[in-house]
Amino acid sequence: MLKQLKHFLFKKVSPKGLALFRIAYSIVFLLEVITIFNYRQLYFDKLPYLNLHFPDTGMLLVFWMIVIVFLVFGLYTRIASIVNYIFTLVFISSAVSYEYHMFYVYSGMNFLLIFLPVHTSLSIDILRKKLMYIEKGLIYVQPKVSKLNYLVPVFIGLGLVYFDSVIMYKIESPMWLRGLGLWLPSSLPQITIANNQWLLNQEFLVKSLSYVTMAFEFMFVFLFWSKRFRLLLLIIGIVLHIGILLEYPIPFFGLGCMTIYLLMVPISIWDKLWDKVSAKKESLVIYYVSNSVSSYKFKIIVEFLDVFNRIRFINQSSMEKSYSVPVKISKGEVYGVDSNDLSYSGKLLFKKMIDIFPLYYIIVLYDKLMLYKNPIELSSVFENQSKKMLPFLENQDLNYQNRNAFRDTILVFFFFLSSLCQIQVHYSFFNENRITYSVNIFLLKHFGICKHPVFMDNHFAGYNIVYGLKYKNKFLPILDEKGMPDSYLSGGTWVNYMWRVNMPYVKENAYSLRKGFTDYSSFWAHRNSVDLSKNQEFTIVRKRIKVVFQWEEDLLRKNIESPWEVVGKLTWRNKKPQFFWNSINSNK
Repeated sequence: MLKQLKHFLFKKVSPKGLALFRIAYSIVFLLEVITIFNYRQLYFDKLPYLNLHFPDTGMLLVFWMIVIVFLVFGLYTRIASIVNYIFTLVFISSAVSYEYHMFYVYSGMNFLLIFLPVHTSLSIDILRKKLMYIEKGLIYVQPKVSKLNYLVPVFIGLGLVYFDSVIMYKIESPMWLRGLGLWLPSSLPQITIANNQWLLNQEFLVKSLSYVTMAFEFMFVFLFWSKRFRLLLLIIGIVLHIGILLEYPIPFFGLGCMTIYLLMVPISIWDKLWDKVSAKKESLVIYYVSNSVSSYKFKIIVEFLDVFNRIRFINQSSMEKSYSVPVKISKGEVYGVDSNDLSYSGKLLFKKMIDIFPLYYIIVLYDKLMLYKNPIELSSVFENQSKKMLPFLENQDLNYQNRNAFRDTILVFFFFLSSLCQIQVHYSFFNENRITYSVNIFLLKHFGICKHPVFMDNHFAGYNIVYGLKYKNKFLPILDEKGMPDSYLSGGTWVNYMWRVNMPYVKENAYSLRKGFTDYSSFWAHRNSVDLSKNQEFTIVRKRIKVVFQWEEDLLRKNIESPWEVVGKLTWRNKKPQFFWNSINSNK
């Protein structure tokens, strides 16, 4: 049994799926950081543009984005992943007022990226290593990775989250047990971005979707290990998160989770897709000599960039004497021949390659390394090896084996530790509440391990009123005329406004409302060149929302049609806010 388990977890597989996960996940995370950058005054200033955060977060966020771009391309991946995790602790884990559930996923995934061998395929690091090895007269062969590297991120990023959410919360929720878990939030305009009343009116369908979600989340952590169920779980999970993407203003939650699902795609599928997008016939044949370091470097770089297999390389020394070569190849030089038997060399060859695929322009930048001029002979390097290039398999290297074993050990340890920590946040192992609180906060901020009460009854009970702001009778882009999230509310800002500013049971003149209106009006005013040093007046409006825990036809339509009423005003004088509420009729 132990032997079978070891074979299952440590079986060597292609790293291509891990690389695609790295690229997709890093792009989504980059978009999240760009969003934080765009709203950094809301996130970090005490009062946007008026009471600034020190030090300025702008340049730090720009540097962070550059680090994430390094992750996308797999350049200095290990260092970039460590720096990325440090920035995650500084910005993501500390943005308490704007944190939402995807922030916890980021914390866990960014920690794992430090240990996952995501750089072993489709990365500039691999290109750099191949070029470094060729200088030594060796051919670098990409190593395979343990299957464990695919399973642990799925377990931590999806499995634990789903299981905790359903077993600790949904299974005890009257809302979810009645099949209203998807229907109710989608029937409240401040929660949804889609007017799908026709779908919400299909009672049996929307209730069935809620029950399917509960069953899926419960079974996922037990079944995703099996290849037999993985494809089915993958399809259901992707569909559910596409639904989240289309229905709620948390796009990076839907997209981010879908990138983790890429790790569940059968690895053979990636090779088949690669073959599908590859050209059936090459557009250019390049003839080279294998005993030239510069020629071999050129071949390595082109093959790295040649994602569509538009170019084929032929080694002149390996061709039979009867083989007809359209051009004469000089010692150490590289020539290309296109489908019309036209030959190219030097800069003309580069130009032809760029015409075929503009990405090859990168090689022009690399031209400073004298790729096709003044070749270095390899004969001296291979005096004892019959002058033949011998493959070097890194997974036969002792150092690589040690590093790989260390990574696997860390992943196994974190797998068991994360399971224990998930239990800890519900059933503390410590007697003192102070210690329990400190431990749980540490787990949340550093690894994203926490409780997962997502879209529960208490999020919507008492959510009968939503407030908006108008300036000169036009809504600020917080809530629109329908009461639905406008352009300012997405991800962290949506969660901030809807559950920390305009929360359930909120009362007029509550501190959260005054603080939120002050922040968002100051942010909007600066972005729209409205001078708050002069007298400026914003109208506070309110819409009544009906929240019920029994299915009801046309509830979303009724809530959208609920009228707005003026309940007060916010005035700015000399960059100082003042609130006047109609019901209080006093200056606060």
